[in-house]
Amino acid sequence: MSDPTKPKPGTRQKIGPIEGNPVTTHPNLDKLSAYQRGLREALLREFKARKVKKFVEKQVQYINANRQVAEGIKILFDEHGQPPANAPMEDIIAERRQLEYQIKWFEAMAEELRTRLLRVREIETLALDVLERSPKD
Repeated sequence: MSDPTKPKPGTRQKIGPIEGNPVTTHPNLDKLSAYQRGLREALLREFKARKVKKFVEKQVQYINANRQVAEGIKILFDEHGQPPANAPMEDIIAERRQLEYQIKWFEAMAEELRTRLLRVREIETLALDVLERSPKD
């Protein structure tokens, strides 16, 4: 039997004054106080920061894997960093191409992280401006 004191699924009481579909990316924020808007922005910043953190953690796994690859290619070179006299030229060229590709990949990843950091800083600045202009509660 169902408990009559429990609300039906999808009919919980709202905890904030935001109207509309909760899935929307552009809710109507007119009914929120400046303080509530600041809290909302802080929550969004935290969410995005965690998202970036997970992305970076995933990329670090790739970096660790690439470091292991780099350790593996040390066998292609002697103690002076020169290839041995009998090393196949094709292997050296293939390894150079792979390293160039990895460098381009790391540069692209770093540029994406810089772009995301700039966006987060802009949001942070806007949120701090809103909080500074809000009346003290």
